[in-house]
Amino acid sequence: MFAALVDSEEDRSKLEQIYIKYKNLMYYIANDILHNTHESEDVVQSSIIKIANYIEKIDDINCNKTKSLIVTIVKSTSIDIYRRKKDKYFIDLDEVSGRIESDEVPLDDVVIRLDQAKELTEKLSKLKNEYANILTLKYYHQFNDKEIAEVLNITNENARIRLYRAKVALKQLMLKNQ
Repeated sequence: MFAALVDSEEDRSKLEQIYIKYKNLMYYIANDILHNTHESEDVVQSSIIKIANYIEKIDDINCNKTKSLIVTIVKSTSIDIYRRKKDKYFIDLDEVSGRIESDEVPLDDVVIRLDQAKELTEKLSKLKNEYANILTLKYYHQFNDKEIAEVLNITNENARIRLYRAKVALKQLMLKNQ
């Protein structure tokens, strides 16, 4: 299945490992949104194809950053299908957790970064889901606007507008609580 999606044997192996490790989580998330076994399986397959497009950005399949990317892609794909079926939808925002590499960073800096990450996660959880997702893709996963548009299945212009609105909303939330 993975042979046609990526060029190198290393990427093929990485994609296969991602599928083996996260297939149940992907299915669970999709089924939680769609409540349909067949559509959830389709979402898992579609998500693997989308992940294959960004396989070179994934360094470690076991890190929270990779898991966050996979969850975002699966949620977005599931919501797209749900929207096609229904006129309205609702989905809860899972907290985004980051991972700080602390091998060469002083302990004080790690504590400060963890505190900042916790505060940012709390702020993101208060934003609309679409704003939190786009900010996570842009700044945590470091996707460009075109990649964000592809993952969220929206136009490039819509991605830029949504990103701008998300930044404004986050800024207002940060200023409000100072």
